[in-house]
Amino acid sequence: MARTETDSRGRSGQGSYIAADCALEGTFTFSGPLTIAGHMKGPVKSDAMVLIEATGELEGSLEATVIIMHGKLSGTITAHESVEIWTDAKVTGKVTTRSIRVDAGSLLTADLVVATEGNLPAHESAEVPDPTQATDSLTGEQERDPSQPARPLPGSNLARKLAAMNENQ
Repeated sequence: MARTETDSRGRSGQGSYIAADCALEGTFTFSGPLTIAGHMKGPVKSDAMVLIEATGELEGSLEATVIIMHGKLSGTITAHESVEIWTDAKVTGKVTTRSIRVDAGSLLTADLVVATEGNLPAHESAEVPDPTQATDSLTGEQERDPSQPARPLPGSNLARKLAAMNENQ
């Protein structure tokens, strides 16, 4: 029987790889690290690290110990240790973790929960969002284009100052 090396947490060092030309849909559970370079749709769970490469895309939910994002994810993330969102990565949905790193040049549009103590809230499997029906969860309005500047919240000091400036023009 072949013996595999394990890290300090007892996880196998071999792992799984979803190639760039793969498109998978379903429910996935992995033991050990996972690298996604292709497109996956559905809930994904791993007991180790998950790396989504720049060409990788996941629509659905992701639960893992450590999550490193270089590609795109739309759905729910639960990272039991940490999430890293690198330059040019795009994450939308809900993120729950103990630690997060977000690099300049990335896009994070999510409900964010960082729980430094106690247990993380239970992982919620996400329905795959329909991009043609995207709405703002607070106002019910269509979501804004991320390339456009953000609007201030109604009633905020910034909104009042901008309204006053527009009246004076």
